[in-house]
Amino acid sequence: MWFTVADGVLSDVYSPTIDNTNVETLQFIVTDGKSFTDLQSRDMAYTVSADRTGMACQVRSQARNYRLTTDFITDPARDSVLIKARLDGPRDLKLYVRYDASINGNGGGGPQNGGADSATVDQALISSDTNTVTNAPNRDYGVPLHGALKADRPFKMANSGYVGTESDGLVQLDKNRKLTPNTATANGNVVQTAQIDGQEATLALGFGQTARQAVNTAWASLNTPFHKTQERYIQGWRDYERKLKPTNDWLSVNVLKASEDKTFPGAVVASLGSPWGQAVSAGDMPGGKPVYFGSYREIFARDLYESFSGFYAAGDMQTARATVTWLFKKQQQPDGRFPRNSMVNGKKAPDSGGDQLDETAYPILMALQAGFDRDKDLYTNHIRKAADFVVAHGPSFGSERWEEQGGYSPSTIAAEIAGLTAASVIAARNGDQQRANVYQATADHFQRSIKSWTVNDGTFIRLSKTGDPNAPIEYNLGNGSVTVDQRSVVDAGFLELTRLGILPPNDPEVTRSLQKVDQVIKKETPKGPGWYRYGTSTPGSEDGYGDCYEPDPTTCSPTGKPWPTGNVGSGHLWPVLAGERAEHYLELGNRRTAKQLLDAMHTQASGVGLIPEQIWENPAVPESPFGTDPTTASIGFKPGESVGSASPLTWAQAQAVRLTQGIAAGRPVEQPAEVRARYVDHGPPGTLSITLNAPAQVNAPTVTVTGTAPAGTRIDITATATDAGGTTTAVTTRSNGTFTAELPAKLGTNVITAAATQGNKTGYAQKNVGSDFVEGTVLLNHTDPDNDDNGPGTYAYPLSADFHPGAFDIQQFQVIDTGDRFVLRAKLRNLSPTFGSPLGAQLLNIYARDPAIAKTSTAAPYPSRNYQVDPWNRMIEVQGFADPVFVDADGVPLGDATVQASETSRFITVSVPKSALGNPTEFTVVLTGQEGDSPDRARRFAANPEQYVFGVCVPGGTSRVCAVAPTSVPKAFDVITPAGVDQAAELDPTRGTVVIKAVMVQTLTGPA
Repeated sequence: MWFTVADGVLSDVYSPTIDNTNVETLQFIVTDGKSFTDLQSRDMAYTVSADRTGMACQVRSQARNYRLTTDFITDPARDSVLIKARLDGPRDLKLYVRYDASINGNGGGGPQNGGADSATVDQALISSDTNTVTNAPNRDYGVPLHGALKADRPFKMANSGYVGTESDGLVQLDKNRKLTPNTATANGNVVQTAQIDGQEATLALGFGQTARQAVNTAWASLNTPFHKTQERYIQGWRDYERKLKPTNDWLSVNVLKASEDKTFPGAVVASLGSPWGQAVSAGDMPGGKPVYFGSYREIFARDLYESFSGFYAAGDMQTARATVTWLFKKQQQPDGRFPRNSMVNGKKAPDSGGDQLDETAYPILMALQAGFDRDKDLYTNHIRKAADFVVAHGPSFGSERWEEQGGYSPSTIAAEIAGLTAASVIAARNGDQQRANVYQATADHFQRSIKSWTVNDGTFIRLSKTGDPNAPIEYNLGNGSVTVDQRSVVDAGFLELTRLGILPPNDPEVTRSLQKVDQVIKKETPKGPGWYRYGTSTPGSEDGYGDCYEPDPTTCSPTGKPWPTGNVGSGHLWPVLAGERAEHYLELGNRRTAKQLLDAMHTQASGVGLIPEQIWENPAVPESPFGTDPTTASIGFKPGESVGSASPLTWAQAQAVRLTQGIAAGRPVEQPAEVRARYVDHGPPGTLSITLNAPAQVNAPTVTVTGTAPAGTRIDITATATDAGGTTTAVTTRSNGTFTAELPAKLGTNVITAAATQGNKTGYAQKNVGSDFVEGTVLLNHTDPDNDDNGPGTYAYPLSADFHPGAFDIQQFQVIDTGDRFVLRAKLRNLSPTFGSPLGAQLLNIYARDPAIAKTSTAAPYPSRNYQVDPWNRMIEVQGFADPVFVDADGVPLGDATVQASETSRFITVSVPKSALGNPTEFTVVLTGQEGDSPDRARRFAANPEQYVFGVCVPGGTSRVCAVAPTSVPKAFDVITPAGVDQAAELDPTRGTVVIKAVMVQTLTGPA
C-alpha cells in the first residue's frame, strides 16, 4: 500500500502493487450551504510538512475564515490509507469528502470509456473495477479490486455520480450548495461525495478483491485510534533506519525504500509519481483493451542501478542484494540482455523496446558490489550471459542513457567498461579464466578508445554517431527540438568515466569539457544552479523532453503545455546532474562545493523534500484557470521549482543518499574499487598487438579464424551467435607469433572476439562472420525484388534522416524447421539502427495458415491498417519497441516468440515453438513502419511525406493512388508476393479492398 499527496490532496494510491493506481484525487469540500463552495485543490492555499522520516504527511489548507488540517499515513497491518481531517472555523461550515477513483489503474470516461469503474454506497463509498485485462498482456498479476472509503462515524449523506456531470457531487455543491443522495453509478468515470458528520473525522480507504473485503479492511483500520496507528507506522520506518548508516537525510533513504514493490522484492520503480499524469487519458482502449499506464512506476535497469547505489551507500545491503536478484531472475532476457524497462514482475511493458547497453552492463557491476561474485549459479546462468552480450554488441548498440540517440556515448561506454571489468573479476573467482580474459581485454580496449570515439577538438561530445567525433553528422535532438551537428552537442555524461574509476578526475579532456559544459548547459536559478541533459550553444536548443516553453526553438505550444500532448516540449534543468557534478568535486577533494550542490538539490525539492526530475529555469508562467483542458493546461511554473515531470525521481533521491555519504567519506562511496585500481590507481594496463582474420561468410557449421599476437601470449576467443539466441562458445590457444582456432558458426551473424593476455597487458580484436548453414529443414526460401519498398508503387519514406533507404525493403523470407521450433527470417536491404534499435523503424507482420486448424481470419491486427490477407490462423507482429505479438485468429496469445535483429546480416529472426505455430503451409508477410503513439502501432501516412510521416505520393505525383485519403491507404510498404502477383496492383487501394496474398511452402534441404 502506497499513497501520494499532490496539490495538497491525496493523489495516487497504489495497491496491491506499486504500479496499480486507484485514486485520481481524494479531497475535501467546504461550504456554508449558502454562498460558497470551496474545493481543496481549487480554492484553498496549502502548506505541507512531514515527520522526521518523511513518510507521515500533514497538509494545512486555508481559505476565507477557516483552516483544514489533514494527516496521511498507511495502516502497517492492512491495505488501507488513513486520513485524519479537522476543520477549524465557523460552526455552520459543512465538510464533505470527494473520492474520485481510478480503480485498477484506469478510470473510464471519454468516448471509449476504457477501464470503466462502478460505484455504490453500502456502509462506505465503494468504487470497483473487476476487470484484470489491459493492453499489457504480460501483466499477469492483476486482480479484481474494490476501494472502500469509510469514516469513523456514518456519513450524513452520500452520492455516487459521473465526473463533471450533473450527478457529480461537486457540480451539485457548486450549483446548489447541497448534495443529492444517490447510492449507485455503473460503468463510467465515477466519483463519490459524502458529507462528514461534524468538522472532524478519521477516514480509512481500504482495498480488497471483493467489496466486502474492502469495507472490512477500512473498518478494521478505523477500530484502532489514529494516533496509535500513526505511532506504529512511524516506528516501522525508524526501525528500518536503525539498521543503516547515520545520515541527516532520512527522507531520501526512505523514499528509496518506499519505491520498492512488496509483491516483487527488489523491484524499485523509477518514480512513485506519474510525469504529466494529469494529461494522460485513463479511459483509452488501445488495441480494444483498457489502458495500462505504468509510466515511471516500472523498472529500468539503469535507474535500478542508481537506486542500488543509494541502498549500497546507505548500508541497506539486504535491499541492494534483492535488486540484483530481481534483475537477473526476473528481468533478464534469454540472450543475456536487459530490456529498456519492465513491469514489476520482470516482464516487458507495452512501452518496452530498444536496447541500451548500460542497462545490461550495470547489473553485472551490481552483482560484484552486492557480494554475488562467488555465486556459481548466478554467474553461469545469468552474469556470463549479460557479459557475453555486452562483448558481442559493444561499444555502440541501441540508445544512450537519455534513450533518444544511438552512437558512441561516453556514459554508456563507461558502464560497459565497469560492467565488463566486474564480469572479469567474477569470472576469475568462478574459475572461468577464458571469459575473464575476454571481458577484461574488451573493457581495456574500450577504455583506450573512448577518447578517439567521443572527443572532438579537445572536449567530449554527447555522442558520435559512427565512432568518428570529427565527422560533420547531423541528428535531430527529438521531442520537437532542432537538428544539429553532432560536434556541437554538449553533455556531461563523460563524468561517468571518472565516477566509475575509468579516468582520473583531473584528466585534461575532462577538465576542458567541464568548462564547456558550464558555458553551454549550466544555468543559474534563484534556488541554485542546474544543468540541462544536453544542448548546444544556441539558446533554447536543449532537448525537448519537458513542459513547453515557446521561446525555445521547439515545435510545441502553448507555453506550459505538458509534454505528452504531442510528445514535444522543452527540456529543463535536472537536479540529479548537480549531484553528478558534486561527486566529481568530491573526487577532486572539494567537499565544500560538493556540499553546496547537494544543498541546492534539496532547495530545489518539492513538497517535504522530494527531488524532482526537472526544475523550471525560465520566467515564471502562471497556472491555467481551473477546468482548463489538462492536455494543454499549465500547472504554473516558478524558476528553480519542480515542473510537471516526475517528483520524486528515484534516481535523484538515490543521488542525494550517496552524495550525503560521499561528503562524509570524502569520496564517492559507490565507486567500484576494482575498476579504479585497474585504470586510475595503477595507471591503464599495457597494450598487446593482436590481429584477427576470419571469412565474412561461411556455409559450414564451424569457422576457422587466424591471427597474430606476440609469441607466448595466451589467446582466448569467444564466438557469440547474435542471431541465434546469443549462444557463446569460448576456446583457448597460445600464440607462437600466429594462432589458429575453430569455432561454431550458427545461422546468421557470429561475433568473434579474440583477447590476448600477458601479465597485466591485453589486446583485443573482433570480427563478424555470417553463416548460411542451416541446422534443420528449409520449408520456404522466398526472394523479393529490391527497390519495391513503395507499396502500390507510389509510397515515399519520411523526410527525416532517421529512415534509411532500404529500411522497408524485403529481400528474402525464410521458414526453417529446427526440430522443436520454427525460425522465420526476413532479410531487409537496410537494417541500420533507427531511434537506437536495429528494429526501430520497422513493423513486421507474419501471417501463417495451418490447414488442420479450422478457425481462420482474414483481418489485419487493426482495421486502420486498411488491408486484408489470405486466411490465417497464426499471426506474429514484431518491432523494436514492444514485445512480439503471437496470437491465433481469435487474438489469444500462443506462447513465446523471440526476436533478434542484426544490422550486420540484415535479418530479422523470429523463433517460435513448433507446437504453437502448428504446421503452416502458407505465409503472408507485410512490412511497414512502427510508431509508438499511433493507435494501431503503425506509422501514419500523409498525402506527401513529412519529417516522421510516410507519404502516399511524392509531391506532384499523378497516380490515381495519390488521390486516396491518407487514412485509407494500406499500411504495407513491402510484401512478399506469390508468382504472377504484382505488388503494385495488389496494394492499389483504387482497385477495391486490398487483399495481400500468401505464398506456399516448399520443402528444401541444405544451405539456404
